[in-house]
Amino acid sequence: MESFAIERIYRVADMITRIAYINLLMIVFTLIGFVVFGFFPAIIAGFWIFRKWFNGYSDIAITKNFWKVYKQEFFKSNLLGLIILFIGSILFINLSIAEVIQNEWIRLTYYPLLLISILFVATLIYLLPMYVQFKMKIGSLFKNAFLCLFVNPFVTIILLALVTLIYLLFTIIPGLIPFFGFSLFLLVMMKGSLIVFDRVVVS
Repeated sequence: MESFAIERIYRVADMITRIAYINLLMIVFTLIGFVVFGFFPAIIAGFWIFRKWFNGYSDIAITKNFWKVYKQEFFKSNLLGLIILFIGSILFINLSIAEVIQNEWIRLTYYPLLLISILFVATLIYLLPMYVQFKMKIGSLFKNAFLCLFVNPFVTIILLALVTLIYLLFTIIPGLIPFFGFSLFLLVMMKGSLIVFDRVVVS
């Protein structure tokens, strides 16, 4: 019984260490890409590692495979990131304008824009995990990630709640950010997405 408990503690400690190490890799490789060009390739590489773990390949070489995926997906992931940032910026600017401009017709657009913005942010929860799970064009990626919101609404709500809770945890204990600031989000999003992907027929 004691040896079993020690083994469980060792496994938990090993998993925590691995998650922290992936977070470190994402920080380092984001900086290698001068932040702007390194962020999305590092995120994709992190998702790829977690996907492998959840599919039963927990013994893969982390650094070697992280670097391999980072290089392979550097340009395509940055293109996807540019599209995400562009759409997000447009929504944010229009939402801000609709909120502050004292014009009745413009202010009427605030709530529709808010709904679109919420759906866009929610879609991102599935978008990047879907990128590493399926090979598809970027347009199809956005379409199918959006549809995933409604495949299993319960999982979607749970994912949104967990992402929010993790964010609140980091605001309360910011000292955790260097160790789990990226990787904990990715871990939760990848696991939840794989549950939904089992019921998805991509097109």
